[in-house]
Amino acid sequence: MLACAALGTSLVPAAAETGGTFRDWTVTCTPGLSCTATTFAAGGASIYGLGLERAAAADAPLGLVLSIPSDAALRGPVTLAIDGGRSVSLPQTSFKADAAGRIRSSDPAVAGDLLAGMRHAGSVRASVETSAGRLEQVFSLSGLVASLRRIDEDQGRIGTATALTDRGDKPLPDRTGLPADIASPDELPAPVRTLWEAAGDCADRGDFADLAELGFSMPAGPGSRLYVIACGMPGAYNFPSRLYQYSDDDKRADAVPLVWMTTQGPTADLSIWNVDFDGGVLSSFFKGRGIGDCGRYSTWRVEPDTGQVVLVEAREKEDCDGEAGDGPDTWPLLWPRR
Repeated sequence: MLACAALGTSLVPAAAETGGTFRDWTVTCTPGLSCTATTFAAGGASIYGLGLERAAAADAPLGLVLSIPSDAALRGPVTLAIDGGRSVSLPQTSFKADAAGRIRSSDPAVAGDLLAGMRHAGSVRASVETSAGRLEQVFSLSGLVASLRRIDEDQGRIGTATALTDRGDKPLPDRTGLPADIASPDELPAPVRTLWEAAGDCADRGDFADLAELGFSMPAGPGSRLYVIACGMPGAYNFPSRLYQYSDDDKRADAVPLVWMTTQGPTADLSIWNVDFDGGVLSSFFKGRGIGDCGRYSTWRVEPDTGQVVLVEAREKEDCDGEAGDGPDTWPLLWPRR
């Protein structure tokens, strides 16, 4: 089993960014390329946000997400009135709710009449019948089409029959190398879950427990998987995770310390912050403050044959001067040494 990550000297490209902001809409994607386009209402709104979400699988449906108060249980249909006259009503039975107050539906009408109307409109009024009464909110659709195109790009659907925007007859890309998203501790192998729950306050994420995926996993050498799991209470802009390697052969799990480079030299830590993953590369951007003008940026390569996690690049900017430059991947280089 892997005892610790290592230092490496060969450079690899940084992980490609997914998502982005398009006028009033924002796209976010998990490492497993489940993507959501979301727009939010101003403070004090009865319905906080509206989104469209889709997983990476070829046959994944398009889902509607609405954020309502967590104490307002759904009691009737959800109606979306699109400017220009079209109205789409979704039955209460098609929705599922979570503890964070989000209600979701993958009713075929979401990818049908609703999407067709929203693509060519400027706004939509969402109406929800709840135990707290009727909730209504108008949402801007400015930037929606660009957001849907970005989801198609991130998921490799542009020009395929399953695209939300530009459809064609191209084949979908191979999905076998994608990480597997993990939504809850129940999806963890028992040895990984035992280590995770025993690691201090790892399992205590407070109010953030229902707001994001728990983590993801990917192959890490023959018969092994690397698990990257949220660990502990997030801060205002830094979200901690830990790495665990699990062997199918002996049903054993080990925590994986990561090698970091600092201005004082190399060190090892079990935590990784604001983790991202793409193309076999883990990245971490620990922000010195919210605007991201200072902090640490590091990348590690996951070796496909051994599962070893090798530090590829480390950068740090200590001066929080309001200047982020062209991003953390251009900050002063600590590793490799030149």
